Amino acid sequence: MKVSKLSIESLLVSMIFNLIGNNGINLERFWTPAYWIWTLSFALTIGIAALLIRVRLKVLWIQWQKKYPELQLLREGRLQTGSLPKGEIIWSILSTSISLLLVYLSFIFLIAFVRSDSTYILFRSYLVHYMPLITIGCLLYVSYVFIQGQLWWFTPPNALALFRDQMPEKIVPVERTVQKVVTLVPPSVLDEVIVIGSLYDVLYNHAKFDLNTIQRHVVRMFDVPFYFSKKGQKEVILIDGRRMEADRFMQELEALGLDKWYFRISSTCRVNMMLIRYPFSPSTGQLEFRKEVFDALRSNMTEMDICNLLVVTEWMRKEKKIKKFLDNVHNLRHKGWDNLISVN
Repeated sequence: MKVSKLSIESLLVSMIFNLIGNNGINLERFWTPAYWIWTLSFALTIGIAALLIRVRLKVLWIQWQKKYPELQLLREGRLQTGSLPKGEIIWSILSTSISLLLVYLSFIFLIAFVRSDSTYILFRSYLVHYMPLITIGCLLYVSYVFIQGQLWWFTPPNALALFRDQMPEKIVPVERTVQKVVTLVPPSVLDEVIVIGSLYDVLYNHAKFDLNTIQRHVVRMFDVPFYFSKKGQKEVILIDGRRMEADRFMQELEALGLDKWYFRISSTCRVNMMLIRYPFSPSTGQLEFRKEVFDALRSNMTEMDICNLLVVTEWMRKEKKIKKFLDNVHNLRHKGWDNLISVN
């Protein structure tokens, strides 16, 4: 949710609410200075409440990760609260709503105490005429935010700064696989251009990730999920989650014609699109790695670290750069994907 959208919505709700009197809608209030003072104050209150709800949701997310480590709660920048027990969601909504209402009532009582000698009469009148509407509105809005899993300001820098030291390691269950006899065809036997939906499978089956053989300064392009560049500082994240300086990495890729596979997902980060799960929508808010890539990165990264780096920034979606990449992806060459590339 954008700040501008929240501000407009809060102001509209506040304007309508403050026109309601004891006997219904009172349009004469609209032209009084007191009406606009109360309207702006209440709009500010709504905005602060919206922020607190999302802060509470982030705190609950941390608790849920610890309590339900087997669940994947984060997808495309939203919490998947539908996978949680219903009782957990209901309790979270009620506790959040009650806390907000108690804080709100405390301020109303202070205002009544300052404005009138009959504090309790004014406070009781407010409870009778306005609190039912406030309570219903609060419950509905908290329910909407929690069910939708709306994490406001969910960007890699903010999330890492807030929660890096608080997130637990997620327990990844070991899956039992049935062994099959498969005849593998090397990529060189196939056409130089492989359909994007099959490219990863062909390359991975030909040369799987081997975390024990990743060299210090020479790597395969296929073993590098992320590339970073800012203010002269260049760095990569290897398939095992380790970071490494990479001053020459992109130059080597350009010489091989593989640089276009590294799609710029933000101002500083590029993602190796060979390793992404296809298909996905051009309007997606978050990319998703193939399972083998994700599991390998988990050697030195948390689930949240990985997911944060796969969040697509809004300006990338507005510029329709993902759509342009997908339109041209079948023209990209994979030849050289397993060359040993010097990063320094």
